[in-house]
Amino acid sequence: MTMNYHDMMKYLQQLHQYVQQQDKIIQQLNKQITNLRSDVEKIKKQPVTNIERIEYKFDQLKVEHLDGVLNIGLNPSDPDQIENFEVQQNGTNVGGVQQQLRDQLLKQCTHDIHQFLNHDCIQYIQHAEKQYDLKLDEPHRQHIIADIRKQIDSRIQYYLNAQPLSDQDTLENKKQEIFALVKKDVENSINHFLQHLPKDSI
Repeated sequence: MTMNYHDMMKYLQQLHQYVQQQDKIIQQLNKQITNLRSDVEKIKKQPVTNIERIEYKFDQLKVEHLDGVLNIGLNPSDPDQIENFEVQQNGTNVGGVQQQLRDQLLKQCTHDIHQFLNHDCIQYIQHAEKQYDLKLDEPHRQHIIADIRKQIDSRIQYYLNAQPLSDQDTLENKKQEIFALVKKDVENSINHFLQHLPKDSI
């Protein structure tokens, strides 16, 4: 079967269109390849950070000597407590409590806590010594109390800022509440310190 002139021209026209389409596709692909090569070159020129494997072998740690200061209100076994520990000594946001009431509450709480440290704290330390089968001398006990005393003001500030007075609170109730929280922190810190104190270091 032979094609006439008209069919031949139509076929050539279709072939021409097909070749043009293929040419456009080839140009687009060449452009993409060029862009990809450019991106690869840029990546090659960027500095490479290589982090090697990090291993922590905690079972190989050995404590030869335990000393330092007590950190009241912080329990290393409770990460949430550490994350939430914020002392805002210079903060002005006291949750709507008037500055005068805040100062008065701070003064009363500080007085009561220092009274506890001056009179009852020694007895608590002695009680804890029996619990952990320890016997400290008096200078050692006073050293513990002195470490705690340095941190009392900031701990009171923490609870004062974290638990502002509400309309339902009285000054006395809030003072007792903060006193109980700080006293509990002091007792916990003493227990934690004595529990991890090597007996041969006394």
